This record gives sequence, C-alpha cells and structure tokens, in this order.
Amino acid sequence: MRFLPLAAVLVSALALAQQPSGSPLPPLPEDPAPKEIVRGLHYWVSNEAHLELFHGAVKDHPGLYVGVGSDQNYLLAAWARAEPLVLLDFDQSIVDLHRVYRVLFREAATPEDFLRLWRAESRAEVRRLVTQGYPERKQRQGALLAHASARASVERRLLRVVARMKALSLPCFLVDAGDYAHLRRLYLEDKVHLVRGDLTAARSMSALGRAALEARHSVGVLYLSNAEQYFDYGPRFRANIQGLPLDARSVVVRTSGQRGISHVKDDYYHYNTQSGPSFLRWLEDRKTRNVRGMLRYAPDTVATVGLSRLDSGPDEAREVKKQQLVAKALVKKARAKRTLRSARGEAVR
Repeated sequence: MRFLPLAAVLVSALALAQQPSGSPLPPLPEDPAPKEIVRGLHYWVSNEAHLELFHGAVKDHPGLYVGVGSDQNYLLAAWARAEPLVLLDFDQSIVDLHRVYRVLFREAATPEDFLRLWRAESRAEVRRLVTQGYPERKQRQGALLAHASARASVERRLLRVVARMKALSLPCFLVDAGDYAHLRRLYLEDKVHLVRGDLTAARSMSALGRAALEARHSVGVLYLSNAEQYFDYGPRFRANIQGLPLDARSVVVRTSGQRGISHVKDDYYHYNTQSGPSFLRWLEDRKTRNVRGMLRYAPDTVATVGLSRLDSGPDEAREVKKQQLVAKALVKKARAKRTLRSARGEAVR
C-alpha cells in the first residue's frame, strides 16, 4: 500500500482549516470483532495513573476528539473542550460500557448525581435507564452486562480520579460543573460516536477520516493510550492516521509501557505528547517500524522523567540524538584519559 505524501496530507488539512466546521458526523461502520483481546481481559477502566501530565497539552484544543479506551477519554475531552467525540475500541465490551456512560450522562444533571448512579445502591435505577435507553435487544443486553461486570471497578476508578485531580488542583468532569456540562451536552446532542473500531483495521478509521474531511472537522486531540505498543506501524495503520485531518493545532497523546524508554516514577507508563505534523512525518518514514522506535528519540521534559514531547520529524530527531551520543562519547573519553593520567601520577587539569 502506498503511503500518503506528508505534503498532500498537510495541504488537505490546511484547506480544511479555512472552511467552516460543525457538520454532523454520519454513523461509522464497525470493524470485525478480534479473534482474541489483549490478555483475554476487558480493560473496563484506565490504569494510567498520571493523566494530569496531559493537561497542559490538551487543554483548550477544540475540534474532533478521537480516543481509544474507557473513562480517561472523558477527562481529556472535557479539558480540551472537544467536539464531537469519537470513542472507539476493538473490544465490544468497552463500547457497551460507553453506552452505559451515555445513559448516565443524559440522566444526571450534575457530576454529583452522575457519581451517585455508579454506586451499588443505584444498580436497579441504572438497569431501568439502560432498558429504556436501548430498545434494540443486542445493545441493551451488552450495556446491561457491561454495567453488571464493570460497575464496582468504574466507581473505584472515578473516585481515584476525583482524589488525584483534587490533590493537584486540576479541574475534573466528576467535580467541575463546566467540564461535566460540556460532556453531558455532547451526549444530549448526539455528538459522541461510539464504535467498535481497530486502529489497524480497514473500516472504522478510514471511514472516520473521510467523514471528518467531508464534515470539515479537524482533529484537536488524538488519544492512543498504550495501544501502539501491541503492533508495528504497518501500511493499514499508517494510512488510517494519515487519513485523519491532522493539522498544526492537533495534538497526539499516548502512553507506553515498553522497556527501553523512561517511565514515570511509580507508574507502568511513559507519557508522550506529539504534534500532529510530527506524527505524520514519522509515519511517512519507512525506518520507523513502531512506537518504541519513535519514542526513543523523544526527550523527557526537564520537569518530569517519563514525560516527553516530540515536535520534530525523524531526520532532525536522529541528528540531535547522534550529536548527543557523540558528545557523551567525548565526555567519557576525556574522563578515561584523566583517570589514566591520575593513575600514572601525572598532574590532572
């Protein structure tokens, strides 16, 4: 499969930015269900403990939000004031759980009431809301099963998020009325699209790219979680991302639990933010086989080990890395020379 030239992608995105946006997205086709899911587990909640590290990168990035996974999307999308949202996962059970979120957001007028609906004593009320919200049998059964399976985990996770953001004095949709109202409005206006989608498959992502361009939406935030660590950058994935309307304001946020890159202290993950044009340049580079091969060139921020930012393309990043290695080798050589001279009893300057 031929990769899209970066110039063509950026020209399309630039033309898009000059047009009015806001047209509704059509329903998106599903990708086939996978033969198996990662470790045979449903990831009902995120285990990314330091999502606050993404706050500065995603804050006030309106536009289309595309994200994988579960609860973390709501925190990030509210910070970004994104609109519309496309939440996809290749695990149908996570899509079913988002359908539970949908009926609860639509029912609860306040974040306090939303949290109440996740408590054990609200189970009967939620079952009634789900039954009323999904007359189609398959959707109703999937959402009811997801709620029964995930409710306790979701409640614990949401309370942890509340405590974490409170300790950091950061807004959170589970407390902040403005953040919550933004998400609730999107669900009330049917601007949240839930789809079983695979980043590496042919249907959902390619259809999303075409639909977003036709509707004149540009991507504000692309959240990939740690999905990239499970596959190489094959032609289909590259084409799917290159087909999205990424522009100079687009930000890509991801985590990675792979070895060989730094992790945030007491966490499983490295946290990375990247500009949209940078990601497109790396995807055009055939030497870049996977996310680990790219992140090794992403320097940690001064303030936080395990948090990196990547705005450059592969050629520039590799040259910077090369110069760093040369400088490091020269320092090592100078130290060895001083040590040898000291051992011989010579004066060391």
